[in-house]
Amino acid sequence: MRWLHLVWSYAAETVVVILMTIMVTTLALQVFYRFVLDNPLSWTEELARYAFVWITFLGGAVAYRRRAHFVVDVMLHLVPIRARAALALAVEAMITVTLVILVRDGLRMVETTANVQATMLEIPMSYIYASIPVSAALMLIYQVERLVGVLRSRRPAAAAAEITQPKLPEIGGV
Repeated sequence: MRWLHLVWSYAAETVVVILMTIMVTTLALQVFYRFVLDNPLSWTEELARYAFVWITFLGGAVAYRRRAHFVVDVMLHLVPIRARAALALAVEAMITVTLVILVRDGLRMVETTANVQATMLEIPMSYIYASIPVSAALMLIYQVERLVGVLRSRRPAAAAAEITQPKLPEIGGV
């Protein structure tokens, strides 16, 4: 069961690292072929671009899970503690609605682009656009994890107020 938890915890990060490696490698390959061999490859730029798209969206999901996105919390500090919990839950509800819309509309984009092919790689563009609903679905799952944590907390008001607070990165660890 522990391995399943590890896979769930680090799957998105692992995919981002793999995609980053692919992107850097293809760009280095392109530079080598263009400037050393004077015979540029036609597909490397496109592959790097599509890897970057996936890195951006999956990286956003990873940052969301770690609460590493910027948080504007001015309003939370201007209201009493009980109102903070209600305000934090309202913000979380808006985030949830936004993520549901992203999944729904992202799936529509995937369906729309299923018959369009990438120029050089000749893969369906729906593979690229799938990064939107996949990352939004991941964020939605992470959102449910957060809300379950709040509901299981012995102090739900304090937990709800802290849900929007970013976690500080650990020094020397991930």
